[in-house]
Amino acid sequence: MTWSEDGLTRTWRALRDVEGEEWALSPIHKNGPVVFHAGRSFPGSREAIVVDFPAGTTKAADRLPGGGGFDVLRVPTHAESEGREAIALVRLLEGSHELFALMAVNVLRHLENLDRVTPRATLDAFFVRVREWQEFMANQRRKPLSTEKQAGLLGELLILEALVRHTGSGLLALDYWQGPLKAAQDFHVDCGAIEVKSTAKAQGFVAQINSIDQLDSDRCPMFLCAIRFAESEGGETLAQCVNRVREIMEGSGVRKQFDALLLLSRYFDEHADRYTKRFLSGEVQCFLIEEDFPCLRRATLPGQIRNARYELDIESLSEEPKSIDVMLQVLGETADGPI
Repeated sequence: MTWSEDGLTRTWRALRDVEGEEWALSPIHKNGPVVFHAGRSFPGSREAIVVDFPAGTTKAADRLPGGGGFDVLRVPTHAESEGREAIALVRLLEGSHELFALMAVNVLRHLENLDRVTPRATLDAFFVRVREWQEFMANQRRKPLSTEKQAGLLGELLILEALVRHTGSGLLALDYWQGPLKAAQDFHVDCGAIEVKSTAKAQGFVAQINSIDQLDSDRCPMFLCAIRFAESEGGETLAQCVNRVREIMEGSGVRKQFDALLLLSRYFDEHADRYTKRFLSGEVQCFLIEEDFPCLRRATLPGQIRNARYELDIESLSEEPKSIDVMLQVLGETADGPI
């Protein structure tokens, strides 16, 4: 099943006016004996994701994660749920609706991609992913982005804008932007992917590859987009770029979803006046990752190597780069429908 914040929000909206019960649930997916529900917790009508397991899956010693705008609760057992037990991920009243929807979809996608695991393994994976979000929410660094981090976010926004133009849909483009949600690549475009690497350095272009999976994935086709920015009075600041894209998303009705992804990218409006450097983008080089592309591949590495980070010299690549338009055309040709 393909999860989206918009689809989940529609289900939550349909449950908003249910009264007389502590929980209102709507099943949305089943994976063997594990059932996933969208739900609301009353009183307060708080959005929730409820994962329903066979009885005996949870343990009394399980420590439930919480914090950062959400809580994790055991759902009381009722007569109709005999032989089952459930754990709920619930938005706190003060928590952001948009951030919670993004997190919920990310957790659902993570659990859906587990291969034939036991209910207990699914529960453990649920706890791990929720604790990762808890740690992220607690440790967001409230300091401005460095020059290179600014260039990194500018590069992603440049590709995001290109996707909006190409698809004609701000909502679809935001759904493709998976980098802020801990995905291995910055954009998942149907079955393909785009990883964006940017630099503001005048000399050299060494990209940090953060995992084996970043350039070695089952997603196909995959592109590596290399973007060099130069500091120039003719360019724009990161804050100016963000505000321009916000206007685009406002027109598409997805401004709040965009702002939530900006927060996950560690862009905070209180730092806007600190972003005074103006950047001008140069040529965007889009490299198709094929079998002979120089990157680490899990199939050729010893099984004992679980993960790795490495540097890739972009300037030394011999592959012929493609333009953004050609890249999007190739991605569209392999999609189920036009992007």
